[in-house]
Amino acid sequence: MREELASQILEAILIAARRKISKNILKKFFDGFDVSVLVNRINQRKKESGFFIYDDGKYLEILTKPELSSYLINFFGFEENDFVQDFLEVLAIIAYGGPINIRSINKIRGEKSYYLIQELIKQGYVKKDKSSYRISNKFLNFLGFTKEEELPDYYKLREEIRRKI
Repeated sequence: MREELASQILEAILIAARRKISKNILKKFFDGFDVSVLVNRINQRKKESGFFIYDDGKYLEILTKPELSSYLINFFGFEENDFVQDFLEVLAIIAYGGPINIRSINKIRGEKSYYLIQELIKQGYVKKDKSSYRISNKFLNFLGFTKEEELPDYYKLREEIRRKI
């Protein structure tokens, strides 16, 4: 198998899976190929497309480019969906208040957040450290940032959340 064909197969697998795939499994499947090289090849080829392959070190996943998120939100009408607003609220609290425990999140929101947090963990946007939660690198990357402090008005909003705990 040629490297070009291997990269096409990898891309097809990730599109068809519609979820993240373990790099270890992919390395076994693509024996003889460096999966990271295949990912770089695909991402280079897809620079003008609306997606890229995200590599968190353990998993690969196809994601939409962060700069397109507002268009996706408008298309799918997420602003009007209360359930999505709940997810965004919890994400914001964790992003600006993290590491933060579930008691504090519930106190700020005035309602229970356990199932929302579990889904955010499952999707890879939040990670749990002992008894507290923080946003993941995947979430930061989705927004186009590399560290929490780059979030808009980070210090001001962090202070505001900390006062509510």
